[in-house]
Amino acid sequence: MAKTRKILLTLVIVGAAGALASVGVFSAFSSTTSNPGNNFAAGTVTVGDNDAGAAAYDVSNAKPGDSDERCVKVTYAGSLSSTLTLYRSAFSGGTGLDDYVDLAITKGTGDQADCSDFSGSTSVYAGELKSFPSSFGSGLSLTNGSGNAAWGQNDAVTYRIRATLQDDNAAQGLTAGTHSFTWEARNN
Repeated sequence: MAKTRKILLTLVIVGAAGALASVGVFSAFSSTTSNPGNNFAAGTVTVGDNDAGAAAYDVSNAKPGDSDERCVKVTYAGSLSSTLTLYRSAFSGGTGLDDYVDLAITKGTGDQADCSDFSGSTSVYAGELKSFPSSFGSGLSLTNGSGNAAWGQNDAVTYRIRATLQDDNAAQGLTAGTHSFTWEARNN
């Protein structure tokens, strides 16, 4: 037993000496610095309107000169500066009336969908419905209320969209087909 105790005590002493020696081997001068609080967050591109998904116009049984209009207030709410483009989708189910519908889009101010409080005279588009751009790449570049191409957070502009049937006998019985207008924002 004494012999075992002696061996154990020797092992403890040798182990302690080894531990002290290893600390001495790894000790040196040192210094540190850090970069705390690192974070990475993406910005947003958000555009919306006040039309609640309603059509800009919905006309049936029209005669020459009949028109329909709607005002749409477009608001940019993103955190990144963006450009805004307007274009239409392809026509679905039409028989060629888009050749005989004049489309006028005017920039202004107002909040009412029925355009009762619309004020503005800056023409954004005046031409036939068939010629209205049908993709982002060819779409209409829209400016904010200050006339700048870059839209910032809370920029808002109201657009009056008016469609009028031309006085042309060839338009009888035709339909334009369903289509939509798209307001697309892309950051700069």
